[in-house]
Amino acid sequence: MLPVTTLTLARSRLTSLGFSVAPDARHPFGTGNCCVFFEDRTYLEPITILDRNATDQAAAEGHVFVRRIKRFTERQGDGFAMVALQSDDAEADRAAFNAAGIGDGAVYRFSRKATVADGSEREIGVALAYTGFPAAPDASFFACQHLAKDVLFQPEYLEHPNGATGISAVIAVAEEPGAFRDFFAVLSGARQIQTVEGGIEVAGDAQRIVIQTPDAFRLRYDLHPPNPRRGMLLAAIELQASGIDRAARYADRAAKHDDDRLVVPATPGLGAVIVFRSGQSG
Repeated sequence: MLPVTTLTLARSRLTSLGFSVAPDARHPFGTGNCCVFFEDRTYLEPITILDRNATDQAAAEGHVFVRRIKRFTERQGDGFAMVALQSDDAEADRAAFNAAGIGDGAVYRFSRKATVADGSEREIGVALAYTGFPAAPDASFFACQHLAKDVLFQPEYLEHPNGATGISAVIAVAEEPGAFRDFFAVLSGARQIQTVEGGIEVAGDAQRIVIQTPDAFRLRYDLHPPNPRRGMLLAAIELQASGIDRAARYADRAAKHDDDRLVVPATPGLGAVIVFRSGQSG
């Protein structure tokens, strides 16, 4: 989840980087998005506030998702606010989160109509189970159960001129990554958490979450990290790509290009570092 000032700016930035961007969508609680979907069924979701009165009302009524988008936008502006983790059963995930003391509210269910390739409309929806972790107020994680994934991931939006095929890693920054080990142990279903240079890593079947110190982030990308202060901030997204040269055709001069990766700094309209990799992430 990538809060942005406007969807127009986000779409322009993503298109200029060689992504195919799905049509804008509007939510009944005042937000809207323009997503980038990948072959591996991961996605980027630039999101913005379209109707502030509606989002204010939803937040006042306890809508966790909207409340966090509002808070992040007010505190950070453009950026990288949330990670949605794939779920097969949001209610079971909520129960597990609650049992571990990191749950935040009831499962939220939401559906809307989406237009498919033949012009007809189909219903899509999600069930969301949230975590709450006061030590990281601006980095949120939640379980996301899609109710019509075949409709959401439409084939015409899965191919990208830059060759991106999916998300391989999410990178967060914290002064003390080890302080978040127990939280991620619960969040990931007790997957093995490894100590890596400058931080910890949660390894999944195809994607990883890496939490690094600011110095380790700087060494990793040769970029200034965001300042997490005493908490944690989401900072970078690593993508698998069929060829770095394809992605490099769309990059501007600020991008850093070497043999197996292309690093694109965060900019207005895309508030996270984007990294294209041709091999396994390191």
